[in-house]
Amino acid sequence: MVYKYQKINLICVIFLIFLANASQCTATSVTIRGTPVDTGSTDADDFSWDYSTFPALYYSANKHSQLVAGKGEHLYFADDGENPPLGSSNPKAHVIDERELIYTTSQVSSKYKVYSEEASVTKVTTFYTLSLFGNSYCAADNDATNLAKILMQQDENDRKTLKSGERWDMKNGYSLVMNEVDVHGSKCYLTLYKDDEEIDTGVISTGGTIDDRIYTAEDDFGDGSDHIYFLTFADSIFSSNEGNFAVLKYTWLIDKVNTLTIESGDKIGNFEVEEANETAIVLSNSNSITINVDAGATTSITGDWYFKSSDYGKGASGGYVIYPIKIVTIEDPVTRPVTTVAKETTDEEPEDKEKTDEKPVDSETEDVVVLDVSSDNKDNIVQNLDMATETEAIQKSSIPGFECFMAVFSISMAFFICKIS
Repeated sequence: MVYKYQKINLICVIFLIFLANASQCTATSVTIRGTPVDTGSTDADDFSWDYSTFPALYYSANKHSQLVAGKGEHLYFADDGENPPLGSSNPKAHVIDERELIYTTSQVSSKYKVYSEEASVTKVTTFYTLSLFGNSYCAADNDATNLAKILMQQDENDRKTLKSGERWDMKNGYSLVMNEVDVHGSKCYLTLYKDDEEIDTGVISTGGTIDDRIYTAEDDFGDGSDHIYFLTFADSIFSSNEGNFAVLKYTWLIDKVNTLTIESGDKIGNFEVEEANETAIVLSNSNSITINVDAGATTSITGDWYFKSSDYGKGASGGYVIYPIKIVTIEDPVTRPVTTVAKETTDEEPEDKEKTDEKPVDSETEDVVVLDVSSDNKDNIVQNLDMATETEAIQKSSIPGFECFMAVFSISMAFFICKIS
């Protein structure tokens, strides 16, 4: 009888371990909704969404004035005259013809952190970013057709202390080594690596001008011209009984290897590039879109972007209500070790921030889970986001109450095992 109970105990423990692991495999769908539009009371020219009406489009408070002036992303309807247009003149019209749904994006200027935070910097000033379907890129040499992913940018309060010979592992195989400090303790020698291969070297000094504290690495990529792809700033260089050290800040890195070049005629998801120039990109739908007019129904725009609508008659004059959504599926975060890294990519900087003499201590930030739906290949930028079906995209969510059920079940099984043992 004891042996029988031992077998039961073992089976129950294995079953509990299996269920505990299975219960962690959940994901949550987050729907980002744009402002609803009533087809019965809205003119065709007013079917338009930007940062203020569709939160999936790029917005930064520090770039507000640029966005108000028309920069950034826009999604709108432009009638071509073939079929009845959407809007109050035809409240029940529900077909968007080819090239009638227009998406535009234009670059915005950003200041390098070292330029915005330190006085008298002349070596670098600004760079440009461009958001493509909600994903932010650096426009190499201020050209919106040559894009590189921003891999990291230290906040003004972030610092990285490197000891002589120590390697700082960054993103996508990039790493930095502080080789040595000169005898005067004012210069340090740096080597930049990509996949353990040396790609650049430099010297920074705290004994000269503010520009002497800045190390930049340049290379020809994208359009074949030289562009800055790495920058760091020596906050201090010092020696102690434990060795020689350099404290770095304002570090900025973009991926010079996996760049994205956009040209007219390129296909990005269900859109085709109509125009691509140095300041902006214009795309339109390459196929007609028939809106599924049914309460709660979705119609694919491209990738994880959809239109959602009401039934007919829920708008004015027998029309319907329609609005864009973006569906983001967030997997449960996996516990990862804490490492000393810069905070995740951001292109924000204070416009007119007051300087301070306060010197924060060396910061360590946790490696965090980041939603990144970008791609380094234009053919895959949005197509890789395509889901098997729209229904599947929406239903990829955690089961409400399932975790609670698992907790109650596990406690009950544990109580049973204890009782029979």
